[in-house]
Amino acid sequence: MVISLSHRKKKLLITIAAGLLGNLLAYLSSLLTPMQPQVTFDFSHLATFGIAVAFGPVYGLITGAIGAIYPYFEFAVRGIYGPFAGLAIIFGKAMTGFVCGLLRNKLPPFLAVTISFIPESLYTFGFLQLMTVYLPPGVVTGDMITGIIMEGWVEVIMFSFIIETVMRKKVMELAVIMLEIFIIMFLVHKEFIHTLLLLLLITFVILILFEIINPRIKPKDSRVFHDGEDPPWNV
Repeated sequence: MVISLSHRKKKLLITIAAGLLGNLLAYLSSLLTPMQPQVTFDFSHLATFGIAVAFGPVYGLITGAIGAIYPYFEFAVRGIYGPFAGLAIIFGKAMTGFVCGLLRNKLPPFLAVTISFIPESLYTFGFLQLMTVYLPPGVVTGDMITGIIMEGWVEVIMFSFIIETVMRKKVMELAVIMLEIFIIMFLVHKEFIHTLLLLLLITFVILILFEIINPRIKPKDSRVFHDGEDPPWNV
């Protein structure tokens, strides 16, 4: 029996798969560079940005929300924010996916990715400031807030170049960028074997992620689209 799926259902399935892979990226990257219990690298947004640029705002929102499941449980349910206040993590990541999808037709991918993180960055800063009031003194510190915001921007800048090279199908440039990222992470991590295995796993997951998205990507012919049209890298 052959199951025929509509164009929209295929994109939805790809979006869900990317969101699940985003959770795996979040888990692996948190093991790679643990800074503080509440401050680690989180690569889940790599899936969010990839889907948002390829498919648009609604799919970016869904991917961001699904990809936030592991960070939500790690930093909210098991962390200091609690399950209710911690829902802000899911909302923030979903918001970034939505904004990035809105900007995908108006800006180059690296700018769409970078600018789309500004609302979440401000939102996260406000949320953390609020937590300093509601949580016991000393739980959320200024250093912790700075670390979370700076870590987020380091990730987004890396992701912006990765997404740009993927969308332009510049494989060698992407390979060089990933190598540079891995070298930096290796230098800040002391356990050689542990780091190497994690880097290989992260690379493998990223390849799977963009292999899923790849059939939807076509060379860009123009930066101008009519309302409601998919960009030229979409089918």
